[in-house]
Amino acid sequence: MPVSSCLLWRTNVALALALSLVCACSSPTHHFVSPSPLVTLTQVSQDPYTNKTSQHKTEVEPDTFAFGDTVVAAFKAGRFFKGGASNIGWATSINGGRTWAHGFLPGTTVFAGGPYEQVSDPSVAYDARRNVWMISYLAHKTSLSPGSLTDVLRPPVPSTATVTPSLTRDVVSTWF
Repeated sequence: MPVSSCLLWRTNVALALALSLVCACSSPTHHFVSPSPLVTLTQVSQDPYTNKTSQHKTEVEPDTFAFGDTVVAAFKAGRFFKGGASNIGWATSINGGRTWAHGFLPGTTVFAGGPYEQVSDPSVAYDARRNVWMISYLAHKTSLSPGSLTDVLRPPVPSTATVTPSLTRDVVSTWF
């Protein structure tokens, strides 16, 4: 291919690419953007922990699950600088998110009247057969003390379970 022909071909390819890029960037995108939501954001909880070993006003690593109009969320509150948290928080709506109840699991860490140094990795599940909501989390210490809720709006009532000792526990709080 002669030099002038090769240069002409490269110029045409570059022009075609530039024109394609201009067309792609200038085409209206409003057809692809959803209209603004009819629902506003609602803060459903706030970290109350002020201990010096964790970051204050942090609620992180959430997990949520919904069934029907019921939504349950669990999250770490008071995140430790090297992982873990001061407690596990929860927020629940039984009307599709219009109103919320929230709290923190009792008896978990030393900051919430419990035996554990830290908790982490909350997970929410629902057992449709038994109509039971559960929050599972890891606890750093050797004993296990899950809680239970009589319904999705009341605080947990402590119960006990036995597991093989290890450095990290998987704790389940059951909500009836």
